Order: sequence, then C-alpha cells, then structure tokens
Amino acid sequence: MDDQAVLKELVDIVRETFLLWDDVWVGFSWKHYFFNHTQRVRALSLEMGRHEGADLRKLEYASLLHDITKRYDGNILRDNQGKRILDVNGFWRNELLLPNRENHVTRLYRKHNQFHELHNVSGALIARELLEAYGFSQDFSTSVSSIIEGHLKPDPLEGEALLNVLERKILYEADTIDANLGLIAFYRNIQIHTHSAILGGGVADLRQYVNRIGPWIRTKTPFVEKMATKSGVQIATERYRRMGEISSRIVEELENDYSQSVEYGMLGIIEYFMGCNQDPNLQDEMSYLLTNWIPQREKMVKTMTNPRTQQIFQNTVDFCELLSREIEGKA
Repeated sequence: MDDQAVLKELVDIVRETFLLWDDVWVGFSWKHYFFNHTQRVRALSLEMGRHEGADLRKLEYASLLHDITKRYDGNILRDNQGKRILDVNGFWRNELLLPNRENHVTRLYRKHNQFHELHNVSGALIARELLEAYGFSQDFSTSVSSIIEGHLKPDPLEGEALLNVLERKILYEADTIDANLGLIAFYRNIQIHTHSAILGGGVADLRQYVNRIGPWIRTKTPFVEKMATKSGVQIATERYRRMGEISSRIVEELENDYSQSVEYGMLGIIEYFMGCNQDPNLQDEMSYLLTNWIPQREKMVKTMTNPRTQQIFQNTVDFCELLSREIEGKA
C-alpha cells in the first residue's frame, strides 16, 4: 500500500468535499476553516503522536478524515429559552445543512442514511468505507474509524470497545487545542467576533475588540485542564501562556502606540484579519502577510531611528512566526 499516494488522494477528496457547500459562514466556522483546521489537526496529531508513542499511520488517516462530514452540521439547535440543545451524551445538536453539489462522500452519506447523525459517527462510517475501498484491511479501517468516532470524547462510551484509546485521546486533544488555544484560536476569535458584529448590523471596532481579549482568554482555562497526555498538557499550557503574553503586548500597543501599531504592529495584523472576514482563509492571509505586508514594512522601519517603532514591528514579526509554527503543528 502506497500510503503517500493514498493520503494525497484523500487530501483532495477532503478539500473537494468541504467546498461542496456554498455557505460561507455557519455558526462558529466558515468555508475555508474546515480544510485549514483539518490540516493543522493532522500536523499537530502527528507531532503529539511521535512523543506519545502512538500508531502514527492510523493517527494520520484518522486526523485527515476526522471532520469529513462536519459540513452537514448547520446552526446549533436551541430550545425556547435560547439554550443549546444537547443529546444524551452532552453533545450539541445541529440543524442539518445539505450540500449544493455532490461527490463520492456525499453519496455514501446519503446511501447509509447518516442524516442527523453526529459528525464523529457519520465520519467514522464514511472513513471506513473509503479506506476499505482502497484495499485497507478491515482491522486497519475499523481502527481508524474508532479513532474518528472518539474525537469528540476520547473515553469509550458505555458498551463501546476499548480500541486505540491513545490515538483517540491525541486526536481529541489536537482538535481541542487547535480550536481553543494559542494564536490559531486567537485568529478564530477575531473572525467570530467580527462576523457577529457585522451580523448584528454593526461594524467590528478594533479598540473594543482588544479590550475583550483578556476576558476571552480566561474562558479558555478549562480546555487546558482537559488535557490528559503529557504532550497535550505541554502544548496546551504553552499556547495558553502565549495567548496571555501576546494579549498584554497588544493592549500595550493600544494604550501607548496606537497609530504606529496600526501601521507596523499587531494591531495592524488584527485589523487586516478583520478586513478579510467576508471570506476568511488563514492560509492565504498568512501568505500575504509573510510575502507582502511584513517585507514592505520592514523596508520602511529600517529607515527609522525610533527604537519603539522597531520593537513594535519586531513583535509583529514574532507574532507571525509563532502563528506559522502553530499552523505547522508545532507547540
């Protein structure tokens, strides 16, 4: 079995599947979030798996396919009091969102009547079907399916077989970290905040947003406490610390160097991200920042003698480098 060739084909299938929906924003996610998130979780899972002694082959396939049916999740269902509706296992229930086009994945989804199933359950089934069609053994396909099914809750449910518990925990933790901790989560929060402001008929105010960063970061402490593996604890702790450190620098920019920081600092990066909210794509935005935004300003800063401006710009360079490392799956 040529794993690299199969993985390459599956990457194309996953990307294609996520783009079958025309909806740009659904709940807390947007069109390009799904594939970018999948690739980051794949990288982070492998990074953690190497440290934990996990089965990297199973983990790579599971992380690549873990959200294959996620786009069927529409808005979160709420009761008459506006509270989120939960199932018997405490998972959010979502409206069913059907694709605008079809491919092999959506046809399998329909064939097996996975409508209204949680995406970890439907995704596990689809992944098993895809892998068996490639000729993988039933044992391997079932293991990957089990890891995917456990990525919302790694501990087996009552009556569930104890399969691949370590890999389930790693995928759960990588998935949780990417969405909630570090500069990736900070970017996600910027886009969610901006979208909510626009949806409410207003505009996203840069000063107002910065003043809300601190309280938002404090809500993320429970996610650090959910980590169980050694690498999960280390990465979650480091990314949480980083969030606080970056937040302090941004608040300092706001209070002391607003105009310079909008031009050369992290405030300028936040403002740029906010401006991309109509159709966010972190991969494309980072490419622009690294190949255009930063080099252009680097030339200007080199001609300046103000050490504070130079420090503001250096903090921005550091921010982008750290964000790039997180995208690559590093701590």
